[in-house]
Amino acid sequence: MADGKCTKRYPRPLVAETVTGNDGYPVYRRRSKEDNGRTIKVKVQNQEIEIGNEFIVPYCPLLSRIFETHANVESCHSAKSIKYLCKYVTKGSDMAVFGIASENVNDEISNFQLGRYVSTNEALWRLLSFQIHERYPTVVHLAVHLENGQRVYFTEANAAQRAERPPSTTLTSFFAMCESDPFAATLMYVEMPKYYTWNQSTKKFQRRKQGTPVPDWPQVFSTDALGRMYTVHPRNGECFYLRLLLVNVRGPKSFAHLKTVNGHQCQTYREACQLLGLLENDSHWDLTLADSVVSSNAYQIRTLFAIIITTCFPSQPIQLWNKYKDAICEDILHRLRIQTNNVCGINLENY
Repeated sequence: MADGKCTKRYPRPLVAETVTGNDGYPVYRRRSKEDNGRTIKVKVQNQEIEIGNEFIVPYCPLLSRIFETHANVESCHSAKSIKYLCKYVTKGSDMAVFGIASENVNDEISNFQLGRYVSTNEALWRLLSFQIHERYPTVVHLAVHLENGQRVYFTEANAAQRAERPPSTTLTSFFAMCESDPFAATLMYVEMPKYYTWNQSTKKFQRRKQGTPVPDWPQVFSTDALGRMYTVHPRNGECFYLRLLLVNVRGPKSFAHLKTVNGHQCQTYREACQLLGLLENDSHWDLTLADSVVSSNAYQIRTLFAIIITTCFPSQPIQLWNKYKDAICEDILHRLRIQTNNVCGINLENY
């Protein structure tokens, strides 16, 4: 209890259906007594109290039976949970920090060493070569580049040949598939790995031969594979707007096709985005920051936000700040806690 209220937010609201809250946590269905919800009566300090669904902690019957105790189980499916899991399995072992104090009080240099601490349970786990983590599903990286702007590796012997015929990329192969394959022409760029495999040796997409059959499309199979386009910095101008078009246009057959809107050939990708209504508001900057929150640390997000504010001139910068200030200041909160031992949200914002 704190200030007369439960710190775990009980009693919870009574709702008829399960919905997703603004913080990513689900608001589970808790039926009221009027909605055929169950109640029980218990005695607390010689007083009989009626307990309803609003006081029940979410649990998993299977886990409770296995461990013979209560286990609080809730589903968290926000983007922050993905970022946390990726960080957790790659952060390494626990660290122990210690310092060597100098008798010379005028010496302002402190020598620190970072040591690794391996507990007995972790040592046993690694000695027995148990699996540390799993990765599922398969994620295919998709190239994003301007026309004839792909990365090319060459030697003195084949420089001329590579310049005349640069190697294909996932993007140019996607254009070719949309030209020759009717099913590919119905897909977004990021949807390609779900139905096609990328052959690294031939630099081409090929239809999957196994998986779940796609209705009305014979010889087409789908899997759980995901496609992820490389992040493009807003400073890269046309390449950034090219990526924005690839996110919103289905089945483009070429770079020129991406610039064509309602039969009009645009001079730039930015003009095409403008005609498609993708730049009427700050939605593209919102999507850029949302993508960065998933894959970048707080310092990188802060740098990206500063660049957007100073060079891109969004129409509603305060709204972007209020929406992403927690992610932008994530590391600052940790730093201030170390310095002051007690930091509230107001101090963090003032900082």
